[in-house]
Amino acid sequence: MADLRVTPAGANLATVAPVRFPELRPATEEFGATLGRAVSDVNSLQLKAQEAAVQLAAGQAGDTAETLATIEKASISFQFALQIRNKLLEAYQDVMRMPL
Repeated sequence: MADLRVTPAGANLATVAPVRFPELRPATEEFGATLGRAVSDVNSLQLKAQEAAVQLAAGQAGDTAETLATIEKASISFQFALQIRNKLLEAYQDVMRMPL
């Protein structure tokens, strides 16, 4: 029969690495600038996807899987941006409905 020893609950705590949280830094960029950069990034991905789709349709695309990944990445980023816009609009409408 195997040796079944019960160890105290805190016996193995010395082997657990402490959790390190990232440093909190003050925001260096304003909300409008961050939002503008995000919209610019989405636009850039959309333009790359359009170019990849045109190359695929013309038979000039080298790797079909890479082309489809580029198009899907642009689609996901657009859907994400649309959801952010919807949440911002909903928050704005909630604030406007608040009584004075």
